[in-house]
Amino acid sequence: MKKKLFITALCLLLVCVLLLCTGIFGYYPHYKDSKKTVGFNGNLTGINIMSCNLRCINPGDLGKKSWFYRADLIMQNIEKCSPSVIGFQEATKWQYKYACDCLEGYDSVIEYRDKSPFSEGCPIFYRSDLYELKDKGSFWLSETPEVMSRDWHSKCYRICSYVILTDKETGRDFVVFNTHLDHVSDEARIKGIGVVLDKIAQFGSLPSVIMGDFNADENSETYAKACENFLDAKYQTPNTMFGCTYQNWGENLQALSIDYFMISKEGWTVNAYQIIGDTYDGVYPSDHFPIYISLELSETNG
Repeated sequence: MKKKLFITALCLLLVCVLLLCTGIFGYYPHYKDSKKTVGFNGNLTGINIMSCNLRCINPGDLGKKSWFYRADLIMQNIEKCSPSVIGFQEATKWQYKYACDCLEGYDSVIEYRDKSPFSEGCPIFYRSDLYELKDKGSFWLSETPEVMSRDWHSKCYRICSYVILTDKETGRDFVVFNTHLDHVSDEARIKGIGVVLDKIAQFGSLPSVIMGDFNADENSETYAKACENFLDAKYQTPNTMFGCTYQNWGENLQALSIDYFMISKEGWTVNAYQIIGDTYDGVYPSDHFPIYISLELSETNG
């Protein structure tokens, strides 16, 4: 029995390696040639933030779903929006390095959620010419957030990373959190967002943004929990969009949103919210649409 299980596991591993190699070698020349520095739009004002679920490097993503084909499409989306802060979800080490190579002029922070070779993180990139890093940190969505851990039947270790940034022009501080809640356990999502909110409470009245993939729609208890002390940014401006964010490579365009910007109830003015629904010759850059927000620190905030 053990021998049969071993052979089955070995066959599955070989299939995964074969599929991954197909993606790597089939599109590697395209991947290598497409890597370029992302430019900035110097005419944009305000604090412009993008949240983007990259879709991890998955050996089952064949053809133009392969990371090695679509990596530069994600960068094209970023160049179009020219965000001053970016939060990625599902970023493996290779994807993080690719982003670092392309996003010249950005500094970044990351912590990986576990020690596995294909571990993911929720990095935050920020324009170093606009902001100074005042503090940074990461914590796990568990009962012991200060150490690598998971609870509440979470399928994976889940993490949240944050930065406190000082706007160099105004000298004012704000904090940005980036997270990815569990995709299986409802309890883990509800209690996980609670851990994030508890951490934010430690910063008092500092204007705050939570971004990321909540794996929960607006009818969920997770969303309701987040809205107890925060506002869904898309409802705070007439310059907004509505629609799905997780579209499963275009197969689920009528779905509800599961990716969000939550903002503190005081400290912000929201100028615009947008779902970036661009495709390139019919190719989706990821199985999620990125979301984008343009904010300003309110004049009443100290």
